[in-house]
Amino acid sequence: MYLDTKPRLLDTLFNNVSNTKCELIMKDIKSDMVVKSNTLIEASYNLTNSEHRLLDLALAELSTYDECEKQITTLPETVYVRAEVYSKVFGVSKDAAYLALREASEQLFTRYFTYRVKSEIYPTHKEFRKARWVQEIGYIEGQGVVVLSFTKTLTELAGRLSREFSRYHLEQTAPLRSAYARRLYEMMMQWRGDHKEVPYLSYYELRHRFCIEEKQYSTMSNFKRVVLDPAIKQINKYTDIDVSYENKLEGHKIVGFVFKSKMKKPPKPPIKDAKKIASSDNPKAYTIDGLSDAQLSRITRNPKFCQDFGHLVSPSSNLNTDMNAWSVEFVKRIKENHEQFNIKRPIRTYLEY
Repeated sequence: MYLDTKPRLLDTLFNNVSNTKCELIMKDIKSDMVVKSNTLIEASYNLTNSEHRLLDLALAELSTYDECEKQITTLPETVYVRAEVYSKVFGVSKDAAYLALREASEQLFTRYFTYRVKSEIYPTHKEFRKARWVQEIGYIEGQGVVVLSFTKTLTELAGRLSREFSRYHLEQTAPLRSAYARRLYEMMMQWRGDHKEVPYLSYYELRHRFCIEEKQYSTMSNFKRVVLDPAIKQINKYTDIDVSYENKLEGHKIVGFVFKSKMKKPPKPPIKDAKKIASSDNPKAYTIDGLSDAQLSRITRNPKFCQDFGHLVSPSSNLNTDMNAWSVEFVKRIKENHEQFNIKRPIRTYLEY
């Protein structure tokens, strides 16, 4: 089965892209959402930045298909990625984009990842497996298009077919130059939430996920200086979260890290640009253009709104299955900080559907 990207990702418009800021303006609702199972996020693999970018573009396309086809039991294994899209997302020329895509697809063809599942024979034990990312690659001559045929394992781990998954907007990882920063950002998305503490990750486990060889960055000081600290610096500078960590000690030895991830909040607008809304539980809340509570409720129920801001909610939250609870929560959030919901399009546009 082939996934025709022309009406979706390939016609997506990206504006105002630079090395320091990547803002995606999507024609289609969900086509900038990358979805990965938590098993894949916790896997061990070593990819270049270009390979990560290629995968994210392709997985975003699978996410679009997955979101549109709620009742599907399989995902298409083949996607097309166009150099024009890569160029606009990552701020490079079309020629450079096509070269990067070709090289990345060639390298990806030889790559594998290691992941863990519960053993069927020994349920109390984990089973380590290795799988390839793609089974076939291709190029469409003269069109600047790379074709990827994913393996069955990858498609099973790519989207919402898995019961536990994480998601993030492509625009958040687009500016990242470090492959380690990309991987760490994905891990933080697995446990996202304000001031939410990430489960303890041992030094060994983090090296395993980053696929760092035993003799590479073998001292803790080198690991922090070259891998961990630069990754966190990039995440905090370019993405929608702030990340920090504390050392986990055994005696005087660092044996792991406890991370904390916090969603950034845009600064509140001046009062003159907003209208106060009387609220018994939040008298300082704001909204815009005099929108009533009924209008705000309608806005939050718009499928486009749900898809644009679904990443702000944990996949395990009851808000994903209870529309009334979703609406109450997001009306509250809009009143508290409406600028956060004006990023993709003027909030009033969500009234029309």
